[in-house]
Amino acid sequence: MGKSQENRAVLIGAVSESLPPGLKERIHPDDFIICADGGRALAERLGLHPDWYVGDNDSGGRSEGLPATLLPSEKDVSDMEMAVDQALQLGYRELLLLGCTGGRGDHHLANLGLLEQIDQRGGHGILLDASNEIRFLGPGSHQIENQPAYHYLGLIPLDAVVTGVTLTGVRYPLDQFTLHRGSTRSVSNEILPGTIAGVTIRAGHVYLIRSQPISISIHKREDLK
Repeated sequence: MGKSQENRAVLIGAVSESLPPGLKERIHPDDFIICADGGRALAERLGLHPDWYVGDNDSGGRSEGLPATLLPSEKDVSDMEMAVDQALQLGYRELLLLGCTGGRGDHHLANLGLLEQIDQRGGHGILLDASNEIRFLGPGSHQIENQPAYHYLGLIPLDAVVTGVTLTGVRYPLDQFTLHRGSTRSVSNEILPGTIAGVTIRAGHVYLIRSQPISISIHKREDLK
């Protein structure tokens, strides 16, 4: 394959309108690019060189010239889930998911769920779109750098109760707090400038979402001049 399995796998789906500005800066030269069906066309439009194809060729994708995991058109899993499985089978543990939101609602939510599957299988996943960077976090201590910079940080509880939540390095810190699913108590926080945020969870799981990239706001202000 020519790329170390210690590097990251980038998985690209077929939803183009949700890709972030400055995408090229988020993809490294040694990333292993896996395209889920129509994600191949998107990758090539972006000037990327796919390393693997997963799909059934029903969303504008094609497998020619690439190592491929070919799937039947009638199957029990999505192309993106199989792309995640392929990346993990190849030994990659850092996965970046692109082109996964903004289209069909069922696929959007299912792709968020893949972050949990990646975690359960010993990996670390990030789902990225134009406005958000989303991670799945469970019990333990986590450090979150605000690079590239986003305005906001929020936690969305996935369990009925998430206990022992401590947040440091943020505008609104928490200390051994209990979050309840459905509450908005932990949204719209901010990482302090020049600080690495600390997130500790005793029990339960959350989505950690960094939202509203600062670079987009700068571009919008410049457009208004």
